[in-house]
Amino acid sequence: MRARKLYLAASIIALLNLAFLPGAILLDPLPPVTETAGTLGTCYSAYDSTYAQLAYNAGSRWDRFDFRWSSIEPHKGSFNFGPHDTMVNRDRAQGLDIVGILGSTPEWVADPSCTATATRPVRDGFHPQWEGATGWPYHCPPETRYAPWTGPGSANDWGNYVYQVVSHFKDRISVWEIWNEPDVGYFWNGTRYAYAQMLKVGYQAVKAADPDATVLFGGLAYWGNPGFYTTVLDVLAADPTGAAHNYYFDVMSLHLYASVYQTHEIATSVMQNVSSRVGSHPLWLTETGVKVWDEDERPPGWPGEWPPYYSATAAEAAAYVIAAYADARAAGVERIFTFRLHDDTGGMPGQRYGLVRDDYTLRPAYLAYQTAARYLHGENQITGPFDGVAVRRVTFWGTPHGRIDVLWNRTPTTTTCLHPAVLPTATLVTHLGVTQTLTATAGQYTLELAPATCRNNPAGLYTIGGPPVLLIQSDTTPPAMTLHSLPALLHTNPITVTWTISDSGSGPWYAEIARAPTSTGPWELAAGWQQTQGVTQTQITLPGSGDWYFRARARDNTGNWETWPATAEISTALHLTRTVTLSCTFFSDLNHNGLKEASEPLLDGVTARWLGAGQQVITETTGISGTWYITRSVACGDYTLAVEQAEHLPAHYPFTVTGGTGTQLITRTLGLHPIVG
Repeated sequence: MRARKLYLAASIIALLNLAFLPGAILLDPLPPVTETAGTLGTCYSAYDSTYAQLAYNAGSRWDRFDFRWSSIEPHKGSFNFGPHDTMVNRDRAQGLDIVGILGSTPEWVADPSCTATATRPVRDGFHPQWEGATGWPYHCPPETRYAPWTGPGSANDWGNYVYQVVSHFKDRISVWEIWNEPDVGYFWNGTRYAYAQMLKVGYQAVKAADPDATVLFGGLAYWGNPGFYTTVLDVLAADPTGAAHNYYFDVMSLHLYASVYQTHEIATSVMQNVSSRVGSHPLWLTETGVKVWDEDERPPGWPGEWPPYYSATAAEAAAYVIAAYADARAAGVERIFTFRLHDDTGGMPGQRYGLVRDDYTLRPAYLAYQTAARYLHGENQITGPFDGVAVRRVTFWGTPHGRIDVLWNRTPTTTTCLHPAVLPTATLVTHLGVTQTLTATAGQYTLELAPATCRNNPAGLYTIGGPPVLLIQSDTTPPAMTLHSLPALLHTNPITVTWTISDSGSGPWYAEIARAPTSTGPWELAAGWQQTQGVTQTQITLPGSGDWYFRARARDNTGNWETWPATAEISTALHLTRTVTLSCTFFSDLNHNGLKEASEPLLDGVTARWLGAGQQVITETTGISGTWYITRSVACGDYTLAVEQAEHLPAHYPFTVTGGTGTQLITRTLGLHPIVG
């Protein structure tokens, strides 16, 4: 085992040194990924069982490929499911779920104005189900796209096709994508409005065949036509039936390539645009990757730049896999599909996207994919990306492995990163899966991060960083928090809550405290990170009087959360109001000593005002003779009694309503000074 570790380490060092040399690097895979969360997929993995097995061993749990209308229903009403049955069964046997892409209009139903440009040039290399055609052979809208679809056999041929396909595969496939890259003419030659109609009818047909199926918006190429999808969304939002049908899609779908740093920005923008128009929908990145150029020589007569723009070396493509995955997940992308599992280039130079080559040999990107799938899942939170002077970081909190910081160098110069330690040791994992134990010094880990090298674009920007590393601080045991008891009765608001937290690992980070009007809920968060980090008490303002119950949970510095208690841990009764009776006798204080004497008469015609803390009048009584009684329910606190009488100077007398359960009786004998002269 030790010899194998040394061999692997030496191999990885050699790979890093060869990062810029042309030619294929042959690799052995890491052990198959058996535990992962299903966030990763690949495209076109089902060509044969070896490819499908490679995909599963990499950690992919999804395959995405075409169910072309032109292949499955080449003649109206005549369906050929055989080749797709073979591929679907192959994927399912390997443990892969499937996203089926529905599209590619057959000639018999294509809009006549489009068919002249429909057929693509033939080339070799594609799976037999593609009928030897490059791309989608038919990108035309169907002529019957606006015909109503009310069920099987209706006049809308697209709806009928979708219904038949979904019905046939519904026991094996539950996710369907309506067209591929409808925002570029290569795949869709219709208008945005026509695509909105295709999406609507497709959604209706999918749900009619399988109500539990998930429908994806066609994956956007984005850059070719960035405004396409927002127009489609506006059309769907204006449809009076849209809201009742989730606006005719369940998941937004996006394709992003070549630049790590576009991923978070564009994914976030797309989600915001979707949410603002039709409400929140999940986002899947159904294609992402970067083409590899350094396994080909520049072809004679190549018309453009070499290396081609927006391409990378095989080593740089491996760095892209983890960095793009981390940035996408930090943006909130639910699933990420690498394009593609293998090249299938048909001999085209500079177009090698595969994690593996067509001969089943592995690229470094395959190992990077395994590394992402093995470690970067099961988190309870993802934060970032955070950019320092040179280093970009995304943090996966509370994973089954602990806290994982994904770090890479954005600059063309090797950099040293000092990273805070919450545990005395950590595991460093390279992007190719080699592990090393690190020991913290002075509360920090020292990391040497290799430089960025990929800048194959017109602007010369570094679009892929240096090789990412995963820093794993492994603590998977949550802390334990105890709330301290409160007095049975409280009369002031806010209240002070105190606690202790025990944690033998990375140490407590912060807590959450929830309140409820009963011991079992409903619970609302009363204090969180800002109120509890680094302290053992906080003030909580309650909505009002009554019985209040509290429960709490703590989080440690690797992100582990304590489980919420099922019921309240502590409680109190808050009485913020009280019934008060004022009993006041008013007399003429002739000798100004404040005491009622037999010779000092009671006063008539007195006006008394009960004033709040802001001098607002709570109640006022005029024409009082001698004694005044009044009862009110008021908030506990300080008040003033303002007294006036025509022949005496006005006076103010403070008093306090204290907390309690019974009626508070306040008795005062108050003397006013006569006006003299």
